[in-house]
Amino acid sequence: RLYRLARIVALAKHYLGNEEAAHRWLKRANRALGGRTPLALIDTELGARAVENVLGRIAYGGVS
Repeated sequence: RLYRLARIVALAKHYLGNEEAAHRWLKRANRALGGRTPLALIDTELGARAVENVLGRIAYGGVS
């Protein structure tokens, strides 16, 4: 779980521009994740992949 958390935080910081924005995004409910927070989903590898997918959409111009 710690590795997944570190991986997701690093991606969020990269795509969102800074650590503060990344932490806010990780704690906020997200429609693309079924109304759950990204942090709630990283307990499993499948959930972490869903969060990575949303971050990828953000990075390439999609709204999530």
